Amino acid sequence: MGNQILDEEKTLSRLQALVRSEHWLATYVSDLLSAHDLSAGIDFRTAEQLLAAEKEQFEKDLAIARRMLRVYGKQVMADNMTQSAYVPNNS
Repeated sequence: MGNQILDEEKTLSRLQALVRSEHWLATYVSDLLSAHDLSAGIDFRTAEQLLAAEKEQFEKDLAIARRMLRVYGKQVMADNMTQSAYVPNNS
């Protein structure tokens, strides 16, 4: 019984840390909880729709990141090379 309480506390702590993070799963869990609160329950169809929305947003963000990499990638790599080549003179 005591072990179950510790597992539940650990799970709750991990869930709270997840919700505070910027991970996509945090948004999904928040949306699930909101849907549950609004309708006093949740079904698999609703969970699937919310997950599909998260996937769609992820794919849009990925497309933007890829375009940015294609446009600015060489400049970022050159800046990184310049910064890593700089060695301060401490003498």
